[in-house]
Amino acid sequence: MPIIDKFFYRAEIDGLRAVAVMAVVLYHAGLGCSGGYVGVDIFFVISGFLITSLIWTDLESGRFTFGHFWERRARRIVPALVVVTIATLVGGWFLLLPFDFKSLGVASAAQAVFGANVYYWLDSGYFSTAAGEKPLLHTWSLAVEEQFYLIAPFVLWGMFRSVICRNRKAVISVLAAAGILSFSLSVYGVAYHPSFTFYVLPTRAWELLLGSLAAFLPTSPILRRERISREALAALGLTLVLIPIFAYSSATPFPGLAALPPCLGTMLLILVNSRVDNDMPTTIGTLLSIRPLVFVGLISYSLYLWHWPFLAFAHYIAIAPLSLGFRILMAVLGILCAVLSWKYVETPFRNRTLGTSRKAVFAFAGAGLTTVLVCGLLCVAMRGFPNRMSPESRKITDALLDHSFNNPLTAEDIRSGRLVPIGTRDPSQRPAILVWGDSHAMCALPAIDAFLREKNLAGIAATRYSTAPVLDWPKPAAGRSGDFADFNNSVLCYVRDRHIPNVILVAYWDSYIAEDKKDFDSFAASLLATVQRLVAVGSKPLILLDVPHHSFQIPRALAFTIYSDAYIASLCTKPSAWNQFDAHKQGFLAQIKAAGGRILDPKPRFLDPSGSHYIIQADGIALYRDDHHLTTEGAKRMLLPLLRDARTLRQMVLTP
Repeated sequence: MPIIDKFFYRAEIDGLRAVAVMAVVLYHAGLGCSGGYVGVDIFFVISGFLITSLIWTDLESGRFTFGHFWERRARRIVPALVVVTIATLVGGWFLLLPFDFKSLGVASAAQAVFGANVYYWLDSGYFSTAAGEKPLLHTWSLAVEEQFYLIAPFVLWGMFRSVICRNRKAVISVLAAAGILSFSLSVYGVAYHPSFTFYVLPTRAWELLLGSLAAFLPTSPILRRERISREALAALGLTLVLIPIFAYSSATPFPGLAALPPCLGTMLLILVNSRVDNDMPTTIGTLLSIRPLVFVGLISYSLYLWHWPFLAFAHYIAIAPLSLGFRILMAVLGILCAVLSWKYVETPFRNRTLGTSRKAVFAFAGAGLTTVLVCGLLCVAMRGFPNRMSPESRKITDALLDHSFNNPLTAEDIRSGRLVPIGTRDPSQRPAILVWGDSHAMCALPAIDAFLREKNLAGIAATRYSTAPVLDWPKPAAGRSGDFADFNNSVLCYVRDRHIPNVILVAYWDSYIAEDKKDFDSFAASLLATVQRLVAVGSKPLILLDVPHHSFQIPRALAFTIYSDAYIASLCTKPSAWNQFDAHKQGFLAQIKAAGGRILDPKPRFLDPSGSHYIIQADGIALYRDDHHLTTEGAKRMLLPLLRDARTLRQMVLTP
């Protein structure tokens, strides 16, 4: 007796696909649905249900072969994916700077071998391109499904071939055990390894396995008789799907526990609308089956593929935030391309108008994926084809690759004395200065290094990403976690034990405080205490305030000739737009000085001669590598003269 109920087309599942893809598109376009990214999780559950049902039904009927399964997957996935990827590479040729075009090449090559999710996990580092500007970022979810499609047929085939595992109870037990293990990894990982957990199959598999379980769970006879129970469960399922779409945000820890409601809701909608013995669909099932929703569900794969490159390219080339009208336009273009792709790419392959035989479709899939792989690798080998750009633009975009003194350390490095040497390398010289701070300190090091070399002095640096040089401060930047407290305590111990005479504190100060005065007061108290403790151990502290920071990617804006100098200048930070640290600083900085600290403010050196804005370039060279990190040349041009002119600093390093 078959253990999967008769499998047939269910229009409400296409309607559910429509809900999922519309949530994703609206979220990406910034048109509401702050938690619309859960649409991907809805897709995962649906895919798990459909794939498992198809495989097991074919196994029970004796029709299953691995070749036939993968042929259907190739017809469904590969043609549209190849077309979109090649179109994106063509768009990248005209729109992306060399470094980012090279990254697009890596992403394309990774997708060609079903590894896009692994690539984006590994590419989620501190200085990686913003997620909203990666044109193929959305293919990570396709890679997760593709990896599942490579494993699921073997697992189900193996269980079917086993007498012990073939019955419904055994299959459910195996799938449930695997799902619980995956879910446990997801809950743990979202707290300790969020990027890994978001992208990889082991922590996402439980979502697909919920769909697989739905294929085997029997429909209760009580539910078949009690229509009101089915209606109530359908309403509960839709509620569990819709609330996260509107209530979640990008700040919601995800997946983990937060992914459970939309996945369970999708599973419930699948289960209660399974029409065994010609059961009537639920009211919600009927609503999900209306033609407009079903049509959107039919084009959902192409829509998912096409909508994101338009939005990503638009975000990439824009300096100011995209307007509402432009975001709507990008979404509409994605829909139009999706309809064309569904009609002229997806449907002909699925209906065998194109690729009439298995051999033909495999040949196309192989040729298409190989083409994508070769094109991607060529972009990598040619370093993004920099000769596409003018020499002036190439000179500016070199700033994107400027990461000198990029040396993030750990607390163990500090305790072991493995700090970054700066200034003269004379081993007989005792360090005159220790630079302590985050990535902004790394950016300032070229100037401090040059200054110390001019004075024939040695120095060292203790730098770590997103870690303010502040003792007993409870919060790192941008929600980052780690051993920042241990790191800072280790630095203080190093200064005390090695009798370092001078310490320069450098940080992206604004990133550690909120706009409210209470949070600033807490941070200021910790910073003041840090200065006092440095003085107490015999060191002279100096605080380098923030350089001006801006709201756009500076090298990219300067490289695109479509923007005039006047327009870029109009977007630069104005002197009147004081940052958070400066807004509260007057009384606090007086306290710092009274405690024995010194202050160095770089902002006046960045002021345009007209006094209207802070400059971002000099002599055709970008001073920043993004919106707030200085380049090596930027540090030397703007900070080195400041250090030379600083009477306080000269006194610090020259006074025994």
